[in-house]
Amino acid sequence: MEPRIRVLKCILDSRFGGPHRRSYAMAERLRAEGIDTVFLFGHKGGEPAPPGTAGPYYLKHLQFMRRKHAVIHLLSFFLFLPWNLLRVRRILTSAGIDVADVDGVTNIVPALAAALSRVPIVWHYNDHLPGPIERLILPLVARLSTTVVVQGEQLKQIRTGSRPRLHAKTVVIYPGVDTQKFDPGERKAGARRRVREQLRAPLEGPLVGTIGNVNRFKGHAYFLQAAARIKKQIPTARFVLVGRKLETDLRCWGQLQQLTAELGLKNDVIYTGFRDDVPDVLAALDVFVLCSIRESCPNVLLEAMAMRTPVVTTDVGAVGELVHHGRTALVVPARDAEAIAEAVLAYQNMPEDQARRLTEAARKTVEDGFGIDAMARRQLQVYQSMKRPGTRGAADPLLWPPMGGGKE
Repeated sequence: MEPRIRVLKCILDSRFGGPHRRSYAMAERLRAEGIDTVFLFGHKGGEPAPPGTAGPYYLKHLQFMRRKHAVIHLLSFFLFLPWNLLRVRRILTSAGIDVADVDGVTNIVPALAAALSRVPIVWHYNDHLPGPIERLILPLVARLSTTVVVQGEQLKQIRTGSRPRLHAKTVVIYPGVDTQKFDPGERKAGARRRVREQLRAPLEGPLVGTIGNVNRFKGHAYFLQAAARIKKQIPTARFVLVGRKLETDLRCWGQLQQLTAELGLKNDVIYTGFRDDVPDVLAALDVFVLCSIRESCPNVLLEAMAMRTPVVTTDVGAVGELVHHGRTALVVPARDAEAIAEAVLAYQNMPEDQARRLTEAARKTVEDGFGIDAMARRQLQVYQSMKRPGTRGAADPLLWPPMGGGKE
């Protein structure tokens, strides 16, 4: 029997979101394949991730690049750097880690600790970096990583094509969707009524929504501007914005509240904050809108497709590798509120059988190409190619699902 592989999954942000949902779903699948996952989160305030679980490690001051109080955070990063390197190295040793899986190229502390401990590094490059930071960090990523993971072929070319050493190490693994969890078969009717009642949204009339933590890259302002246009055509329409208000981008939140009032939408737009029932929310929507101006490969888009929810999406990141305009979704340019509104209205005017063919094709696309099991097999191949023989630690690791304790 092959020895089990122990992975330290390092995520910079402790606030639960898409990367956490993907990582926990992946860890659950990989455990049956001989992969035990230990989670390490950088602590950025708010509730820890994921809700309802126990046992991950948390370390503060792992991030050097913050917009709010930037200088203070940078000084704190360097002040705590020796301590954090020591703590991560102790975790690597005590948990008998074979592979460090680092989410985000600015997440350099776990990568440095792994390199010092001679632990192979899988480094996920899903970040959007300013030019000077990119030029500073990518040579480090190319030097320290064993494998670099991006979430799309186009992203691989854009981000690594001009750097041969980095490009040669880079593989593509798309986000995976649990098509059993995101299955509209038994969920659709009951979830539609339950979620709408919770949101105090009428059962009649279209409910249009977007899902994503509130930051400037998610394009929520364009969603609101599109909502105002849709409202003029369909007075009964309501709009829902699901996502956490981030303490690191309160200005964006304030601007959205002001814009909502200026557009006369205070009674029509529902801000829910964070919700962990994403399948139910998607089931309740008549149209899901991805309005981002910048993305890598948005997992929530695939989740909406899996739920057979009609999708309007901006053409950003790897979106073009996930959908086909007019066949599985309606694709519009980024930063174009009018185009978003027209696409949503197109769904409302679309014959029912045409809309059904489109959403069924979207579901099949996810089943055939983006299921969590297929992506887990690809991730397993990466881990197996990096396993170091004879490096298991003496202490039992903190396994997935967490068994308790272990916070730092």
